Amino acid sequence: MKGKILQIFFLSLWLLCGQALLAMTEFEADMVIINGKIVTADSPDPGNFSIAQAAAIFDGKFIAVGTNQQALAYAGPGTRKIDLQGKTVIPGIVETHDHLYSYANHFIPSKQGRVTVSEPAIEWKTSVEGLEALRTIAAGKKAGGWIFTTPRTTTSSLVELQEGRVTKAHLDQVAPNHPVVLHWSNQSEGLVNTKALDALLTRYPGVAGVYKDKQGIPTGRLAGLAIWILTYEFSPQIPPQELAPYYQQEMEEVAAQGITTFSSRLAPNHLAVYSWLHARGELPLRLGFSLEAANRSGVPDAIASRLVGLQGGGGQHIWGIGDDKLWVIGIALSNIDHNTNIAGSCVDKPYPREAKDFPLWRFQFYGPHGLCTLSSQEYNDSELLRAAAKYGFRISGMHSGGDRGINQYLDLVEKLSHEFPDLPERRWVIDHCRYVSEEQARRAAKLGIIFSCGPKYIFSGESGDVGAYSLLYSQNVAEDVVVPLRRLLDSGVKTTLQLDQHGFHPFPGAAGSCDSQGPVGEGLGTSAAYHPWRGPVYVHPLVR
Repeated sequence: MKGKILQIFFLSLWLLCGQALLAMTEFEADMVIINGKIVTADSPDPGNFSIAQAAAIFDGKFIAVGTNQQALAYAGPGTRKIDLQGKTVIPGIVETHDHLYSYANHFIPSKQGRVTVSEPAIEWKTSVEGLEALRTIAAGKKAGGWIFTTPRTTTSSLVELQEGRVTKAHLDQVAPNHPVVLHWSNQSEGLVNTKALDALLTRYPGVAGVYKDKQGIPTGRLAGLAIWILTYEFSPQIPPQELAPYYQQEMEEVAAQGITTFSSRLAPNHLAVYSWLHARGELPLRLGFSLEAANRSGVPDAIASRLVGLQGGGGQHIWGIGDDKLWVIGIALSNIDHNTNIAGSCVDKPYPREAKDFPLWRFQFYGPHGLCTLSSQEYNDSELLRAAAKYGFRISGMHSGGDRGINQYLDLVEKLSHEFPDLPERRWVIDHCRYVSEEQARRAAKLGIIFSCGPKYIFSGESGDVGAYSLLYSQNVAEDVVVPLRRLLDSGVKTTLQLDQHGFHPFPGAAGSCDSQGPVGEGLGTSAAYHPWRGPVYVHPLVR
């Protein structure tokens, strides 16, 4: 992390001891709060936090924390004064895995272009319906213009696309004059027409992830590097000022929940929007972001070597270029597997084909063990990890799911740490904590890995991770390994709490994670006690 997170919210010991020095300046605080219980978070041990009575704030920063008298020394004619009347003030909440750009979509008008798509999503209940929708889009665009869109599928239509029953020839028929990219499933799968495929293969002739028929001819079905490169390098760039108002609205909504800082991986076009807002002083939140510049690139080593200087260091001296509102915290490997609901999480035990709550398991789109990108020939994710290790970066903002995927990641990090001994000091990250065994926690602790854990994964019931791992392993295993905060803390692993969900309020999420009746005390496995929370957690009165 950047090491500056606490500086925005709390006064350091220097400020506590340096009132006289600051009083010599002509600060006039923007705000002074008095008669409160201000939790300073000035100790690594929460049990030793100092509780102050008052604080003065200037330009978004605390310039004094202490007694009423000390804070009021910075008040002037224009200072806003608030009497807290004994109420508690806590530090701003830091969300460590969030996709605010995606959650902003509910503000964006349906016809407005978005990052990685140039057109609104199309209904694809049948191939006839989906292809006609594409024909209509193509008829309204100038010849040669790229069409990037996503399908809204049913189970049968998703299977139809995944199994390649719709080909580039079908897309050529309805859009002969436009490059067409249809991508779905978190950009991991796609279908393109001839014009789009030719553009990709001209730039990357041997790119992995291009499906071919028995004669060796590409069908238009893409996965892995092929579809990710297309969406990164060929999708139309949306002018940042077009998306900025909607991204800003989402951040303002989150700020109203008490979240003041969030962390996310950002594609270049996303970063352009936040940078545009920051340049105008209009960022409602602080953003520590992970660069996607080298993610799913054909040449990750070449790109990482040219990013040196943007982020680096280790231990207490990790740094990233930027300022205290927008700064680099690492580079991102998007995901090492997929989700359990489509048999995509990378697991050791094969997915059973018949499962009532998981109808897509029977198709096994990624094989019996799920999508394991670190060992898949369609991806080069292990090359990105090595490039990050070689050029001094952290890996952060990375989706993870199953046990096999976590083990493959740990195996690779262990191997890299022998070649690059400072690697454990860089605090690489594994996000979600959807499966963490006791052995994995011990291994991670030795490698200095941070876990960012999402309590939402214990609320998903029979059709979520707990249900999936109950079927794969057992109910006892599922309750033991899904978001095991107590285990991680006891293993000495640095652990944070993430929400990763629009409308999931931080206070119920934190309360559920600290409930002595179950989660922390018993490994934060699932239990029936959590299922009644689903309503109040996901629809909270403070969320519009």
